[in-house]
Amino acid sequence: MNNNIKKIVKELYPFDYSVASEDSDRSIEIYKKYLNFKIHRFKTGQQLNEWKIPKSIKVKKAQVICEGKIIFDLNKKNLSVISQCKNINITVNYNTLIKNIFYSEVVDDAIPYGWVGLYNQKLDWGLCISKNSLKRLNKKKKYKVIIETEYKKNSMNVLEYTIKGKSEKTILINAHNCHPFQANDDISGCSVGISIFQELRKRNNLNYSYTLLIAPEMYGPMFWLKRNNPKIIGSILLKSVGNENIMKLQKSFRANTMLDKVFSNLIQKKKKNVIGNFRELHGNDETVFEAPGYSIPSITLTRMPFKEYHTNKDTPKLISEKKLQETKNIVLDGIQILDKNYALKNLKKGLVCLSSKKYNLYIPPKQPGIIKTNKITEKNIKWNLFMNTLSLNIEKGFSVADLYLKFGFDHKEIMEYLLQWKNKKLISFNLKKDLL
Repeated sequence: MNNNIKKIVKELYPFDYSVASEDSDRSIEIYKKYLNFKIHRFKTGQQLNEWKIPKSIKVKKAQVICEGKIIFDLNKKNLSVISQCKNINITVNYNTLIKNIFYSEVVDDAIPYGWVGLYNQKLDWGLCISKNSLKRLNKKKKYKVIIETEYKKNSMNVLEYTIKGKSEKTILINAHNCHPFQANDDISGCSVGISIFQELRKRNNLNYSYTLLIAPEMYGPMFWLKRNNPKIIGSILLKSVGNENIMKLQKSFRANTMLDKVFSNLIQKKKKNVIGNFRELHGNDETVFEAPGYSIPSITLTRMPFKEYHTNKDTPKLISEKKLQETKNIVLDGIQILDKNYALKNLKKGLVCLSSKKYNLYIPPKQPGIIKTNKITEKNIKWNLFMNTLSLNIEKGFSVADLYLKFGFDHKEIMEYLLQWKNKKLISFNLKKDLL
């Protein structure tokens, strides 16, 4: 197993990805080198709620000619034209040409990824050019635009890797792989997801099941959900998580699920990190899972925005191994808390003598003059309070995660103490069936 996540990024990066491209097909071999993904294939042309899986596009020519001179001769990649660009051989004036040119407003020498064609069916054609290159154009001239594309029927690939737990209830992690030559958006998310599942498959006694879904954004999850109807209780989207920016959490639509609470708590422990409400920070697959009929609580972890976003400057050079590992650790910490979020039940009526030889569960308050100590810590005081209110909080309906959130102790410490209560037959554990 490889612990260097950036190495995975570098291997998955150099493909001319799209919703259903030949390069997307070729990339599967690399993905399966790391995890034995199940591959779901959906034919191009399939429709769902007016969404139609687009055909595979191959750019054969993209040129702009003025007075017999080639002004732009773009590379034969998906970065040279907008997604789903039509064949064009026309002569236009400057104003018409500039309306159909896409460039980065923040990086002058960057070539953008023209994703807009996937979601705006009114766009017939468009060229992706650096802002600096526009200097070659003369407002008074006419321009001949030649775009030759080849569309083929193909299949959209959805990669699924599932680890079965004691329950069929599933927590899903997803990332997308449909943008050509974009390392941070979102090969970083794919790579972190792979590394997370390499770790999860080593763990025994998982309560929930876990699925990693790597697919073209929007299209992949929509068609996969329709075909498979899995028992997903929560979704975590990894979106552009490898750059140097701070981590941001976008909450689910309901905003108050245990998924939201746990990850909000983990993010708040990181200095200067940001928490936003649903769709306020970014928009992506969360709308698919939250849509009517599914209503799956979906959070997003992201380091958006970054200036190289959707341009040819989004390369592995942007990627920080430290930030990839930080993202991985946050997710694994959250999973650990959620997976062991047992509902608790008191088994004794009345006040139990915790200091008795039978139980030996008493945590002293560390009060001066009573118990000799040179230092009274806030943690001492809180642990004493935790012990004295534990049965009351359980009676109130608190789960393990609720206790973690209220008292702020290390989750492992809480579990160790609760297990002592369980072993002494003072409380029982039952797996929570959802994340609400």
